[in-house]
Amino acid sequence: MRVTVKSVIIVLLSLTLFSCKKTAENRIVIWSSSSEFVQYVEYFNKTHKNTKAVLVYKDNPANSLPPAKDETTPDIIVGPWLRNNDTTKYFKSLQYMFDRKNLKEEAFYPQLLEAGKVHKKNYLLPLCFNLPVVIFSGENEKYVTNDYMLSLDEIKEIAGEFNKKIKGGRYTAMGFSPLNSNDFLYQVVKIYGADFHAENNSKITYNEQNLLKAVDYLKDWITSKNTSAADEQDFAYRYLFMPDYRQVTSGKTLFSYTTTDRLFKILRDQDINIDFRWIVNNNSIQIEDSLMMMGIYRKTKKQSAATEFVSWLLDAANQKELLQRKINLDLNTEMFGISGGFSSIIEVTEHVLPLNYTQLLTNLPPAQLLTVPQKLPARWESYKSIVLVPYIQSVITGQEGDEILEISELEKELKKKVFD
Repeated sequence: MRVTVKSVIIVLLSLTLFSCKKTAENRIVIWSSSSEFVQYVEYFNKTHKNTKAVLVYKDNPANSLPPAKDETTPDIIVGPWLRNNDTTKYFKSLQYMFDRKNLKEEAFYPQLLEAGKVHKKNYLLPLCFNLPVVIFSGENEKYVTNDYMLSLDEIKEIAGEFNKKIKGGRYTAMGFSPLNSNDFLYQVVKIYGADFHAENNSKITYNEQNLLKAVDYLKDWITSKNTSAADEQDFAYRYLFMPDYRQVTSGKTLFSYTTTDRLFKILRDQDINIDFRWIVNNNSIQIEDSLMMMGIYRKTKKQSAATEFVSWLLDAANQKELLQRKINLDLNTEMFGISGGFSSIIEVTEHVLPLNYTQLLTNLPPAQLLTVPQKLPARWESYKSIVLVPYIQSVITGQEGDEILEISELEKELKKKVFD
């Protein structure tokens, strides 16, 4: 058989076109709110010959569902706020991934895995989570007798012992100021079972009785330990204008409230002597609302390739490699752990992350106490900052005869605003 140069070129062109076509067929589009996914997609593409991924950053992917008519539809979606009734309908059931052994249920924290189920089938898979903590200076560890966690009552009592005043009654040290942290105010509301959650059409409902109990608890804390809301605000204005970790190392306050994503970034970037305790109540530690989930878009035409990426990312060995690669290459990232939080894979959180964040060696998240947040709408952060927190502050700081803001009126204000 005679082989000409022309025939060889035709064959090579055919192979190239076939290869390009095959790659295009297996190129998946990922929507994510996590900038860390740039590294994940880069490494996946580097280590996978036939399947490639393209990342599209979305500040809040849940707000972009369904995709606009003129945009490329996603194959995988990763982000918070995906678990409510308005968004889960856009995802495929992923139960086949467990049936085919692409994933193993026992690898995950069970309560996190359960959070992504609809009618007992997995539609969303957990990727990472964060937890609330109080931090304190190592120089003040004598005040903290529990080695692992603290309840609200313990924080309240210990903080009160730290308070100092001068003759005029002005505070020169205050163990903890609830009013100084909007996130802490909300955390107390969660702990007390106010149960804010999304019903159909993203309508937000809550337990009014428990909300009032939480606000009463905060008011009592402030008046019984820190004299008044005005005294707290005056102290915060004078001394708590700095970052959380500097507040506790300044010696002016004992505790500061933060979350694990912020805490471990500080501990990695700063050489400071601070310690932390989990915030627990009734054998429960509330996972942050921004629990990151991932799923495969219901209308994807590349389910096999999408399954390959999801299986790869949720593998403990691959996550370990991603964490090690970040260290080896000294990648400039501000995110803690896997995509900014503890991994949903138990092996990674309990045995890999402590090698990179040594403070976890003596105080791992207690798996049996982790409590998944309620299903919340995509615009929950706006509701929390415009409605809920102003309401709590209004009740706590209001004097006798003052008009207290009503949640219903604040909700009307929220509806007037236009969000991106």
